[in-house]
Amino acid sequence: MQYKKNLGQHFLKDQNIVDKLVKSIRPSQHDEIIEIGPGDGAMTKSIIAKVKKMILIEKDPDLIDNLKSKFHEYENSTILNIDILNYNIDSLDQSVRVVGNLPYNISTEIIFKMCNCNKIIDMHFMLQKEVVDRIVAKSNSKIYGRLSIMAQAYFNVQKLFDISENVFSPKPRVKSSFVRLSAKKYPFHNKNQEKIFYNIVKSAFEGRRKMIKTSLKSYLSENDFSTINLRPNLRAENLTVDDYIFISDYVQKV
Repeated sequence: MQYKKNLGQHFLKDQNIVDKLVKSIRPSQHDEIIEIGPGDGAMTKSIIAKVKKMILIEKDPDLIDNLKSKFHEYENSTILNIDILNYNIDSLDQSVRVVGNLPYNISTEIIFKMCNCNKIIDMHFMLQKEVVDRIVAKSNSKIYGRLSIMAQAYFNVQKLFDISENVFSPKPRVKSSFVRLSAKKYPFHNKNQEKIFYNIVKSAFEGRRKMIKTSLKSYLSENDFSTINLRPNLRAENLTVDDYIFISDYVQKV
């Protein structure tokens, strides 16, 4: 099988790791599962018989025939040759769980997209270790940033375990980790507050080294800082996820 570097393809080749991943996911007969980038179906084959329905979303057209021949007898499966970034999860009838060995080059983009989906119960992703560490990072750390805040606003995040590069073919140059993101209750009063939240977080981290009195000056005046009891000399990474949600609520009301 030809691996495509431009698609960030690294296929799992170790059944022990597959078993460990599936055990963490805990698929059940009630589940509808979307798998992003099933590749050669290493994880699919350990899940498909355990669930109500499985939708395989594979961008590489050269892998589709192989997936169809492997899973043609499963009437509960749908195989789509599309880019997950162009797929509307909210158009589905039922809430879904999402799993995948995500291509490292677009993993952050995929997670930002998933934050906007209302139909997700939880997600289990294999990602570059560095990306997982950023997803679960807490405020006041160097790796805490926009990805940490967006993911943690919508999901309870938990790093489950690291994965050696030796279990993939071709072998990636980086370590991987497995992460669980379980959907939280929608954290905003309305879509307008959500949009303000996005823009505030983006502005804060575009000027990461600046104090928030500078990076957020389009949103908060000096008086606003004292009204909401927020120190203007803090930097973007000093604010918690709840702080950003609170600021967006305040800005919307003002």
